[in-house]
Amino acid sequence: MLPVALLAVAAGVHPLMLAVSPARTTFRAPASRTLQVSNLGTDEVAVGVAWKALGSRRAPNGWLRIAPGHLLLRGRGRAIVTVRADDGATPGDHDVLVLVTGSATDRGRVAVRLRVGVRIRIRAPGRLIRKVAVNGLRVRRFGHGRALLVSVANRGNVTEALSGRLTVTLTRHSRVISRLRLGRVRELYPGTRAVAALPYAGRARGLVTAVVAVQLNALRRPLVRRYHLLL
Repeated sequence: MLPVALLAVAAGVHPLMLAVSPARTTFRAPASRTLQVSNLGTDEVAVGVAWKALGSRRAPNGWLRIAPGHLLLRGRGRAIVTVRADDGATPGDHDVLVLVTGSATDRGRVAVRLRVGVRIRIRAPGRLIRKVAVNGLRVRRFGHGRALLVSVANRGNVTEALSGRLTVTLTRHSRVISRLRLGRVRELYPGTRAVAALPYAGRARGLVTAVVAVQLNALRRPLVRRYHLLL
């Protein structure tokens, strides 16, 4: 995967450039992965490494270690940061955002900081539960357009990618009026809720039946919910 890089420029300051590779990674615990932090500029950079949990699951204190937490990189220098997940996590996916912050060490210059985020997904061993609930559907009007807002919740322990798997079919008198599919990248972390917006550009007005379907696995039947909507 390509690295994620940021560039900051301030008046009278040479460019501060920081890159981290890979930009995203997934692995199973217990195991470790490495991140390469590169100073693409010519000035010395002080780097701090921290992390925060994504979603509503308990923060991975104790079983997740990221080291070193502080780096000093010379111009064009690079270093390795190790992310290690030990035993002790609850089964399923744990999503973490590793934050790499760089700042110039030259105190005589204007203070500039960069922050790069790297997403890491750690899957802990145990029973995997895939369960997404559809909690409601409503219409939102904006200007001359409309969108169908689907409320969903992840009640399992696996992060679910909803892109291409969430559809809404509009029917009237058993005739299909339109089929909408969530195309944008949208992930639902375990224990979280979200509202997915599906733009509707059709001309239909009045009462329709909306069939919401979520297909998490090709081998399982999709979750289906029906609603009556006033377009």
